Amino acid sequence: MKILFIILSNNAPSSRVRVLNLLPYLREKGIEFEVRPYPKGFVEKFKTFRSLRRFDIVFLQKKMPSPFESLLLKKASRYLVFDFDDAIYLKHDANKEIESKSRELKFKAIAKQADLIIAGNRILASEAGRFNRNVIIIPSAVPTLGIPLKDWSDEAGEVVIGWIGGAVNLGHLRLVEPVLKRLAKEYPIELRIICSEGIEMEGVKVRFIPWSIETQEAEIARFDIGIMPLPKTRHSEGKCGYKALQYMACGVPPVVSDVGINSEIVEHGKEGFVAGELEEFYRYLKILIENKEMRMEMGLRARQKVEKYYSLSVVADRLSDVLLSIKP
Repeated sequence: MKILFIILSNNAPSSRVRVLNLLPYLREKGIEFEVRPYPKGFVEKFKTFRSLRRFDIVFLQKKMPSPFESLLLKKASRYLVFDFDDAIYLKHDANKEIESKSRELKFKAIAKQADLIIAGNRILASEAGRFNRNVIIIPSAVPTLGIPLKDWSDEAGEVVIGWIGGAVNLGHLRLVEPVLKRLAKEYPIELRIICSEGIEMEGVKVRFIPWSIETQEAEIARFDIGIMPLPKTRHSEGKCGYKALQYMACGVPPVVSDVGINSEIVEHGKEGFVAGELEEFYRYLKILIENKEMRMEMGLRARQKVEKYYSLSVVADRLSDVLLSIKP
């Protein structure tokens, strides 16, 4: 079987998480593949579409073509798979208005044309199911082999509360600024931000760490607690909990907003805490700050859960089983 993976780019987080990280495992299953970014310009698109029949499966990851190009992709492909892991039918919730007619039309078009849709969670699957009956769920995977793990023998005085993410999501971190300011008055804490940009919080010791693919796990493993605050919007509800999974993979207990599937990834009180309101964020962070033993126990359970359900090998096995079962 030969598959063409069409991705956004080699640097796009979704391309890396949903395709590039899984390729070595797919190769071990005997799957041949090529990877290309979505073509730009008429000539490049013409050459790409003309070559699609050489592949058993065309796997389009997250890119929403125009409705016309979605139709061309369908006609040119022997079997078309569309994979997505975000509420791409909406604008990011950093915008005042998240509804987008053009995004909805593009999403509807590719969803209708695909032979199979792979969604990152049940909320996204439900949206895709409005237009296509052949929808399955495969979660996003995180690396677990050979990554640094939290060293709980470290006797550092300050409790490190950490956040990792893209600059566009820094507004989410601001949601818990009142909580962090309150905690900073009561405990010796440090907020570490792994991102392309940093922010300041008055009264809170903040350390900005430039994001790097090579060092992100090592930096996360230096957290004592990982946080994932989210606004209660339709866009945020579609997220696949990747921040929480990254913390958990490194053995760091997360405190996450009760939005979307976060409560399915993090079992409340076992692998971390799920907070409904700001006061709950304060309460659960306070509990973890005061109890290192609990942080360690939750972190270990979180790591075990990720190994069992969200590791690259486990998710790649699920994906390869699906792909190898397709008969174009």
